[in-house]
Amino acid sequence: MFLGLYKRGENDLWRYIITVIGVVIAYLLIGQIPLTLALVQKTTENNGGNFDPGALLDISETLDFTSIGMSLNYTLVLILLTFVTAFIALWIFVKFLHKRPFKTLITAAPSINWGKILFAFSIWMLMSIGMEFIFYLMDPGNYTFNFDPSQFWILLAIAFTFLIVQTSFEELFIRGYLMQGFASISTMRWIPLVITSIIFGSLHLMNPEVGKFGLFTMMSYYIGTGLFLGIITLMDDSLELALGIHAATNIYSAVFVTFSSSALQTPALFKMAEVNINLMLPIFFVAAAVFILICSKKYGWKDWTRCYGPVEREEIA
Repeated sequence: MFLGLYKRGENDLWRYIITVIGVVIAYLLIGQIPLTLALVQKTTENNGGNFDPGALLDISETLDFTSIGMSLNYTLVLILLTFVTAFIALWIFVKFLHKRPFKTLITAAPSINWGKILFAFSIWMLMSIGMEFIFYLMDPGNYTFNFDPSQFWILLAIAFTFLIVQTSFEELFIRGYLMQGFASISTMRWIPLVITSIIFGSLHLMNPEVGKFGLFTMMSYYIGTGLFLGIITLMDDSLELALGIHAATNIYSAVFVTFSSSALQTPALFKMAEVNINLMLPIFFVAAAVFILICSKKYGWKDWTRCYGPVEREEIA
């Protein structure tokens, strides 16, 4: 029923076009205003009160905001504000343009199952910690303890507010709004699954990890992650598990372990000198398979054609 929830509102093509354009504008233009103003102010101050476009351009290329005196936490909030504006835009367009309940991007049930979100968050967080512990035992010298109480508790507050908005927006927009939208014109379930996974990967093309580890490697991870989250969404017939996993992934990366090429530059507890991406990738996919196995036992998933089979007639009628 999850794929058919688009029917609870208006679904003309022009509504989807306007919504996507509106969300992109909210993210790329409106959401970027606070960060841009902060960068202009800081680079101007550092240049004796004179605006320096060159310095602003350099920062946009290096993304080293600390070089102009901006703290990591302050910068993180400004970056995440772009997702707040995008989230608000998505809510407005779904509610007033599509005229459908916003909850339909998550579940067909009368209410959101917060316990399911917490379950996915907790299991994936524990698995992430377990995998990191193995990496630590293999090379403890690769980790630097970086605990700064004055920064860490602020980071924790940011992670459980702004960062959750960011991960929730990505899930609601890609595996909620777009997956249901593509399902409305598809005959097979694998079509919206694959398309939204590719879109999810493409949205991360500008991440610094791509330049560090290579396009093919990182796209394998990002698109693979999209497929993983899409599969559990289709099997569970709701977005709740994906919401929990995505939140756990980004909060873990921001709060516990970071590295110099990470898209999330934060005062995390630990910093890695080097990342063995060739080892981390297969371990991630093994962890994803284990999580799917756990959920299949817990929630009784048996009909695996829900990932790739025909879209049921009642869902497209």
